[in-house]
Amino acid sequence: MGMIDKAKGMVQAVKSGAPGDESSNTADAGSTEEVKASEAKASGLAAWPTGMRFAFALAASALIIFLLAQIAGVFMPTFLAFSLALAVRPVSEWLIRHRWPVGLAALVNIVLLFAILFVMLGLIAIAITAMVTELPRYGSKFQALYENAISQLDQRGLDTSAVLDSWKNVDINRIFSYLSGFANQISGAGTTLFFIIMVAIFVVGDIVVVRRRAAELASYAPGFAIALRNFSLRVRTYFLMTTVFGAVVALVDVGILYVFGVPTPWTWGILAFVANYIPAVGFILSMIPPILLALALGGVWPAVGVFIGYMVASMLFLNILQPRIAGNAVGLNATVSFLSLMVWSTVMGPLGAILAVPLTLFFKAIFVDSDPSTAWIDVFFRPSDEPTSLVSSRKSRDRDGDGLDDSTGKPPSIDTRLREEQIQDAAEKERARAQATLEELNQEALEQAAQKAEKDKANKADSSEKTEE
Repeated sequence: MGMIDKAKGMVQAVKSGAPGDESSNTADAGSTEEVKASEAKASGLAAWPTGMRFAFALAASALIIFLLAQIAGVFMPTFLAFSLALAVRPVSEWLIRHRWPVGLAALVNIVLLFAILFVMLGLIAIAITAMVTELPRYGSKFQALYENAISQLDQRGLDTSAVLDSWKNVDINRIFSYLSGFANQISGAGTTLFFIIMVAIFVVGDIVVVRRRAAELASYAPGFAIALRNFSLRVRTYFLMTTVFGAVVALVDVGILYVFGVPTPWTWGILAFVANYIPAVGFILSMIPPILLALALGGVWPAVGVFIGYMVASMLFLNILQPRIAGNAVGLNATVSFLSLMVWSTVMGPLGAILAVPLTLFFKAIFVDSDPSTAWIDVFFRPSDEPTSLVSSRKSRDRDGDGLDDSTGKPPSIDTRLREEQIQDAAEKERARAQATLEELNQEALEQAAQKAEKDKANKADSSEKTEE
């Protein structure tokens, strides 16, 4: 009975609001704090269901893309200049570290950026001009090839009336005239080129020395600063890898065309190099003209040989060797790259196709990588199923296959934490690093101001002595 009486007393104490034991009060207080915290957290958009938030994000993204499409003539040249400036920025950093004047380092970067820009535009012009001037020479052969294919189908008892009805008004020479008109439009884009040049001058001048501004940004928004730095590294890696492996594939393609006797092989090699900057489908576009020429001049088997050669070269260098050397430095899977091409080429035109991957990396850095609450979206972009680190680093080398890094002799470290935890931890370290950098820069500024004051004082004293004399 004593136990029953004790239980009744505890119930009465709870009903009357009398305090219980200390552990019960602590548990109740903890539960109350957790409820309050959850209620405070589940306010605003956080209170929405995940599906609704995702739909809202898609709608907002579509609106942003639509608005950017309205100013594509300004935005795309600016972004191209910004991307190229980031790609050549390590040159100015190296020069400044070796005691070059800041203005001279910026000038070197501008000259280098202009050289890259004019070389790329020249190669694009050569590829398009060659395509619209070389292919029309074989228009009669293409027409004969088409008629021969129709007759072969008729001989095998296949009904070609539908094909003939749809193609009877097709004129090969008219198609080539359309291509020639497109080439004239490309060559007449002088205004856009001038705009790119002017933007590039200002952009390069602004980002050559950004140490203080970068530190201030990191102290206010460390996650955003890390995301922008990773974007800079990834876009630089993307351009470097695309250029190097595109040149290698183009040289291999030229050798293949020499073997099968395709005319003007260097022209199609330039086309293959330029088309490599278009993700996912660039190499397919580059192989169509030489395959058509091989088919028209040599028959089926040379065309098949060119097709197989192009496919093997692309698979070997772009899909096997490049991932092994560069790893997942870009941070996008093949599906996202292809969808990026479709979206940006549709809303931004040909320049959007070339800059599809850098554009996607830029908006991913701003809207996905910069905040822990959006870190989960990265699972849709990630190129592999392996654990990834927020801070990009050089991939460990294990040439002997013993599972240890050749330089350190240790197993490669893997960060197995959730990406949200990685972002939070990296943000805290980035803010501390930024504050230390600001203190160092402030101390340097104070020392320089003191030196300038002493120098001005000495100059004033010298001028006073000369006046007295």
